[in-house]
Amino acid sequence: MDEVDPLRMALATDRLGYEVVILTLRLRAEDPDLDELEWLAEETAELRDRVDALVLPGCQLEAEDPGALRRAIPRVRPLVYYLAVGGGRPGINRAALGDTRVDALSHPERGNPHAGLGKHELELAREKRTYVEIDLARLLRRSGERLAWQVSRLRDLLRMRRRKRFPLTVALGARDPLELLPARQLEDVLDLLGLSEGEAREALVEAPRELLRWNVACKHVFVVPGVAVVGHG
Repeated sequence: MDEVDPLRMALATDRLGYEVVILTLRLRAEDPDLDELEWLAEETAELRDRVDALVLPGCQLEAEDPGALRRAIPRVRPLVYYLAVGGGRPGINRAALGDTRVDALSHPERGNPHAGLGKHELELAREKRTYVEIDLARLLRRSGERLAWQVSRLRDLLRMRRRKRFPLTVALGARDPLELLPARQLEDVLDLLGLSEGEAREALVEAPRELLRWNVACKHVFVVPGVAVVGHG
């Protein structure tokens, strides 16, 4: 979520029938704006009486340097229910996957001639239970990379995941309500990428629920003011 009205996004996802919505700010790890995250936490807390969906704050850190990322994680983690790291650089990929406070590594394949994950990264993902996130918005916007190239890298990632069984999740990455996809269309997109029906359900439904359960239960967790229970039964 970049410069988006949280209420508009929450209402739009509510109309589409989403049960849990995580509104995510993208921040630079070198100088994260914690005031913005605190504002987002307050805004999402106020939305819970206005929509049926459970709306939670999240953050995606973008870093040039692994050291800056490591310093930013403990500052950001207490403020959000979902912490992702934008990947692509080998050092960033490893730093994110090796930290249990990080929920997901987004687009590890960015800028790489392959899936962006080697043997060491795969072992970290499995050992630390850090999810690899597919950001569908990158396909829609293409971010300066050719669509065919991006799809090829994602299929490499999926083939690797079937062999190595690391945790996987999917994010819409929408910056505007117009970029939100109904569930049926979302399933069609994942089918085109090569996910089976079972894999799509695992990435879209089971993975987010498991992430939220873990974040509530694990010892390093934070509690955002106004939230007592996370997840739907």
